[in-house]
Amino acid sequence: MASNQANQMVSEMARVLKERREGIGASMNALASASALDRAALHRAESGERIPSLSFWVDWADTLGVPLEKVMAEARKRVGKPAGKPPERRPLV
Repeated sequence: MASNQANQMVSEMARVLKERREGIGASMNALASASALDRAALHRAESGERIPSLSFWVDWADTLGVPLEKVMAEARKRVGKPAGKPPERRPLV
């Protein structure tokens, strides 16, 4: 099971990409056509219903012209999770 911060980051990453799509004035249908990604899968990813695979994230970001690394950095900034820090953990004993 992923940490709360990781789950928050995934949600923020989807928001970043949705904001980018809307910012360039592209419809979800246009994005699906340009990327060969399924429109229903894009909808589920943008709405947070599903967490897509890494290859989906790469294609999604690349089609929108933004490196996935920048998407992740923005999401980290929004949720306050420093890079390279382990997720919060409960003690084992």
